[in-house]
Amino acid sequence: MLPALEQKFGTATSLEENERELQRLLRARGIYFGDNVLPTYAYAFLAPEERILHWAKQAERLIDAAERAANLLVTDSSFFDAMGLGKSARELVAVDPGYRRICVLCRPDGIPLGSDVKFVEVNSDSPAMMMFIDVVADCLLELDAFAWLRPKRPASAADRLFDTLLDCYREQRGNSMPNIAIADWEGQKTRFEHQRLAEHFEKRGAATVVSDPRAFRRANGALWLGDRRIDLVYRRALSSELIERAAEIGPLLDSYRDGSVCMVNPLRSYVAGVKSVLSYLAVNGAGDVVPRTMLLDSDEKRDLVRSTSSKWVLKKSESHGGENVVLPSPENHDEWHAALAASSRDVWIAQEYLEIPKLALPVVENGRMVEVEKHYNWNPFMFGGRYAGGLVRVSSTPLINITLGGGLLPTFYK
Repeated sequence: MLPALEQKFGTATSLEENERELQRLLRARGIYFGDNVLPTYAYAFLAPEERILHWAKQAERLIDAAERAANLLVTDSSFFDAMGLGKSARELVAVDPGYRRICVLCRPDGIPLGSDVKFVEVNSDSPAMMMFIDVVADCLLELDAFAWLRPKRPASAADRLFDTLLDCYREQRGNSMPNIAIADWEGQKTRFEHQRLAEHFEKRGAATVVSDPRAFRRANGALWLGDRRIDLVYRRALSSELIERAAEIGPLLDSYRDGSVCMVNPLRSYVAGVKSVLSYLAVNGAGDVVPRTMLLDSDEKRDLVRSTSSKWVLKKSESHGGENVVLPSPENHDEWHAALAASSRDVWIAQEYLEIPKLALPVVENGRMVEVEKHYNWNPFMFGGRYAGGLVRVSSTPLINITLGGGLLPTFYK
């Protein structure tokens, strides 16, 4: 592989120059995750177009099954209870958002397995990184080493996001251009993406602000931020957090209840994103694209998992950011068994462990260009049930999450 890398980058010095230039471009565009530049590499994930489109079709099957499950959860209280969903969520989940779809904006976690992909998470509540991966792709294409990829620049995920938001708003309200608020708690690591999205939406013709969910007020039957009426809230705060902090965000929730504001994703998207639902999807409509998954709701199932412990990842149903996900590795022995014990008190699932594939990234070590292997997964953006581009996350460990030290790569067709 190294001769091919040298053909692409020239020398180790050239690679270092490309990496420095990429970092400069990202800083100039305000692409930060928390206090640091978004982690990425002077590299891209390349795959044949037919393979990516095949994976996209598999992702569409997953989201179609998740949409059907979400509709059942909203209407069937016994199913809602069986999945271990909190009773405090039921009232807000029952609110009709004014448009039909529940799984509007999703970003599943896919594990490539040869020509196919298996999805281990749905992420239908508040997915991120669509604006950032657009900018990373643009910056990468400015580097001379990637000039050959410029004709293959992927379509803008942020544009598809904006169009999907408008689709929901127009289904609820009509054809006017809304005033938009991007709502998330202050101080989030993703706050810089919110700002870049607001700028992008402004360029598309929609007045847009970024706001904490607590900052809204109600007046004259409408939702306001200062002296600006808000018509559409693009929700980036997690549903579970909004439900837990409902007392702090009365104006936003009252406007959502009475339909005076359009909120996307709807709060009911929460039900499709909890990990317990994967146990239903694995046997109802998505068994070919979801690994074997069991809800740990009986001693019999816990005994089965304990007896074959090396085969199972344990995941708490309501968790995010890579937390409460325990891989079956020897160093996790105590944590894994503690998680299994916790499943008798809280809602956990056991999911078939899949070997996480690796890809080789070029880096410079001791003045020489070398390859380092990173684990990776593929994350398609699924907007309105359809593929809207994707990114690849890489990590030194099989537990891949940007909040746990991962990095992002844009996806290009070969």
